Amino acid sequence: MTNSNDETGKEKEQKADKKTEEEMIEDKYFVSVQDYTGEEYTLDNGDETDKIAEENRDEVEKAIKKYFKDEYKTEVKVHNITGAAGGASVSVESIGQPHFYSYAIIPIDKKTREIDTSGVWSQEGQVETAIISGLYAWINEDKFNKLDQYIEEKVKEYPIVGINEEANQNGVGNYHTTPYYKVVIYGGVVEEKLLQAYMDNPDRSKEEWANMLEGEKVDPSMVAVLTQLYMEDPNVEPSKEIFDEIVNDLSEMEELAAGQYGFILHDNTIDKYSGQNVKDNSLEQTYPDEIIKE
Repeated sequence: MTNSNDETGKEKEQKADKKTEEEMIEDKYFVSVQDYTGEEYTLDNGDETDKIAEENRDEVEKAIKKYFKDEYKTEVKVHNITGAAGGASVSVESIGQPHFYSYAIIPIDKKTREIDTSGVWSQEGQVETAIISGLYAWINEDKFNKLDQYIEEKVKEYPIVGINEEANQNGVGNYHTTPYYKVVIYGGVVEEKLLQAYMDNPDRSKEEWANMLEGEKVDPSMVAVLTQLYMEDPNVEPSKEIFDEIVNDLSEMEELAAGQYGFILHDNTIDKYSGQNVKDNSLEQTYPDEIIKE
């Protein structure tokens, strides 16, 4: 006959073992968001190409800058170079307005250790989406400033933080990204009105870009604004009270740019290799329950 006390003891041991395993995973993959700079950001099968690219960094930077200037008439600064299968992914940031982060791939032959500077490429639509996302944020600068001010007030009021700007620069940032949120355009009238105009002549004023959208109704489903914040202190679960207050405030906030607004509150950690936090304890107000602003 099994003793109930023995069973309880075994259950405790199993729970202890499980906790230890979780702690080991935490130590290996996760780091405090305040300490995260994105330098550990990695892609599969990129160890060797990463070394080759770094050894030839000047050549890589020159080729990437030329690619963005030739293909998109856009000047960029190069931040992080991350080895990938068959090449290296190079993270860039636009200079001036519109502001966005993006990346391009430069092919590398591991056998010959040669870099194909004429073969730089980017994933279909990736840079284009970054451009129009930056334009949309610029056109609606006053409205996004209101969102910035609100979040900054909450960060001062509560023990919550955003991600380091350096992490965004080193590969976590994509499209129009701030330490608190990301803006992504999925098409619609914003793309129709702005993209080709940018490719024809990117050197226009904010007023000129705004005039192109004047009188046009922007479909909120074509604009995603995702805010992600983190608990300031380690070993603390995401606060339901803070989460609920921010969701409620965003729901009631007026004069925001048209779009669907999501919000995620994480604990203090971030995966140092992917730049994400996908833990089950994160609190989310996201698809299909975003906050819609017309």
